[in-house]
Amino acid sequence: MRQIAICETLEDVADAAADLICEAQREAIAERGVFRIAFSGGVEIGELLEELATEDWSEETDWERWEVFWSDERAVPPAHPDSHYRMAYEALLDYVPIGEVWRMPGETENLSEAADEYARTIKSRFGPGAPVFDVIVLSIGQDGHVAALFPGDAAIESGALIEVVESKSGTRMLTFTPRVINQARRVILLAAGEDKAQSLRQLLVEEDFRLPAARIQLQDGECWWVLDQAAASLIR
Repeated sequence: MRQIAICETLEDVADAAADLICEAQREAIAERGVFRIAFSGGVEIGELLEELATEDWSEETDWERWEVFWSDERAVPPAHPDSHYRMAYEALLDYVPIGEVWRMPGETENLSEAADEYARTIKSRFGPGAPVFDVIVLSIGQDGHVAALFPGDAAIESGALIEVVESKSGTRMLTFTPRVINQARRVILLAAGEDKAQSLRQLLVEEDFRLPAARIQLQDGECWWVLDQAAASLIR
């Protein structure tokens, strides 16, 4: 099921996403006693993490029941300025008592081994088969990519849980595949800024399946597209 929420600003996008996350964590903890969430990188995610760290949201959040994962990571150590883990640590994780943090081992020299290691970590938490995350939150890139799934990349069709890819800039990365993302109970896709408007039109109006974000087709869950006015300017 696809839902679209159009907000005024990036800050409003973060606030709306935080509300969706807190709603999902209440349901997950009530039903299963744990809340499992994965984040990507991106400007929108950074804003969201900072929003979640504020006192208003922290009062509604049972952080000790959270298990945090990442949908993608660059091939860098966790303290590197380009690390998605570092962004999350500086914006949120350093301020709240998260129960479990499972970061992608981007510093591992052999990324194929790192992909296998993270897949084993996921299976140890979820059991066999494809994992079912409570929430996966992804920024949409200017080219329509999500996680580290870029247009034309073979990882989009992969049956594995984690793949090694290379961005257009030559950066090697680890990423969830659509097999993982599409099993989630709730996926939240975030986009802000006029530079995302054309891709959003291709995704939501033209339904252009060449763009990776169009391949987010959940099995049973709900998919929220949370956009600011600028990003949504060409879809209405």
